Amino acid sequence: MPDTISALEIEDLDQGWLSLDRIVGPLDKKVENGKSALVEALGIDMSGFLDTGYTYSFNRPGSRKQHNISLRDFDKDHNQIVFNDFNLTLEKPEKGWGVGFKLAADFGRMAELLRESTFWEPRLHREPSAELREIFVTSTIPLGNGLQVRGGLFESPLGLEAIPSPGDYNDNISRSFLFGFAAPHRHLGALLTYPVYEMLSVSAGLVTGWDMVRDINRQPSFLGGMTLKPNDEFSWESNLIVGPEQRDRGGPKRLAWSNVITIEPTDPLTLSFEYTYGHEEKVTVNLRSGTWQGVAGIASFDWTGRFNTALRAEFFSDRDGVRNGILAKNVQLGELTLTGAYKFTAKLLGRVEVREDLADRRIFQEGNTGTKKNQITLAWQVIYTF
Repeated sequence: MPDTISALEIEDLDQGWLSLDRIVGPLDKKVENGKSALVEALGIDMSGFLDTGYTYSFNRPGSRKQHNISLRDFDKDHNQIVFNDFNLTLEKPEKGWGVGFKLAADFGRMAELLRESTFWEPRLHREPSAELREIFVTSTIPLGNGLQVRGGLFESPLGLEAIPSPGDYNDNISRSFLFGFAAPHRHLGALLTYPVYEMLSVSAGLVTGWDMVRDINRQPSFLGGMTLKPNDEFSWESNLIVGPEQRDRGGPKRLAWSNVITIEPTDPLTLSFEYTYGHEEKVTVNLRSGTWQGVAGIASFDWTGRFNTALRAEFFSDRDGVRNGILAKNVQLGELTLTGAYKFTAKLLGRVEVREDLADRRIFQEGNTGTKKNQITLAWQVIYTF
């Protein structure tokens, strides 16, 4: 994730046909000046964003599941203008060998969906429109090159895509199948990170599990990995989580192993690739093991300082039907997504997207009762960062 403050500084953008600098630009400066004064007074870094959007499925899914678009995670509302998120993030960096912290909260549809995916208590209540996304403390122990410690509730390091943060958004509006099904979103626990060399760091820790704020089996899961970045043009992140994730059962283990490679061959082009493998013991109805895996690639190109396009393609296999939410075996999923983004100002971003989902079986809802092997969606999104 890029440094939040530097990512949010007012940029000097080239003149563009759709620029709103003269109209919205003065507001940007007032927001930045007001935020800077507040940050200086409190001594805490502050950032956030407002996000609203709309998605339309040409399958026109019926009303039985609130017009949900099939097999979508955070972008599943059909034909509705949705206030996705008001995010507020507070951070205090470490000074010397001191202690820092981060607190991030979401309000809106994002908060509801994020809470749905997290186990807070035994009974599922109506999801509130406010959610504490992250709250953790950090410190560095003066051991060798500096042993970094993080403890609390934090986002998972697994996977190519992340829950959007101020100044750090996914290349596409919609989330991939891998983001929704292959790996967890958040963890509660502690993680140690050590920079072995300037280009290599390793991490290890214990967490309560996959999206688990409450422990359900009195046994932690192991979370660990490594990051290799020999230069500015190449990086490889490999992360693993393994442990028991079934309620009141400490024996069967669930594993997910994610590998993300990012290449920047030229300044305007970024290529990203992900391979994630998962396996869980005794998870099916007849207590057999389940396996899933998938690959994804994103090509992102900055045509100008204002205009970007991103093309994503992926393939996801859930042969035992333990992760796709429809309990259908031997389902092969694929999707192709093209997203265009334009910076109207340094803080105001607009995006449009077209996506087609494909499957080898009729699993995508069409109308009230029908199903198809594919679904096409159109989406738009507006984000204002502060």
